[in-house]
Amino acid sequence: LLEHANPMHVFAQVMFGLDDRLRSAELFEQALRAHPDIIGIYNAGGANSGIAAVLDRSQRGGSIMWVGHELTERSREWLKSGLMDIVLDQAPEIQARRAIDIILRQLGLIEFEVDDEPIRFLTINAENL
Repeated sequence: LLEHANPMHVFAQVMFGLDDRLRSAELFEQALRAHPDIIGIYNAGGANSGIAAVLDRSQRGGSIMWVGHELTERSREWLKSGLMDIVLDQAPEIQARRAIDIILRQLGLIEFEVDDEPIRFLTINAENL
């Protein structure tokens, strides 16, 4: 990141929406008012619908790059419409299965070794849906 840094791009604000749709929307609206030249948002939490609502209301979808998490029906629609640009899908189903297998193994309820390979995530955009 540092090697390819653009002095025109500044990380202006870090917000903690606490996975709350309304709180995330309010914080994002405040950020847009304080920094009208925002070019991107990364939402690491679970309040993507709040971000989508603000981008839609402000008619900034498409002009602000939005990266979020987990491919859902809603995030699929946002990708198709151009409102969202990238989804980082962390394979939550595989993570949950791994956690259950580890617990079952520790309890002696299963005998097989639990895979310890990293669980890969997927980078999804409108072109590779």
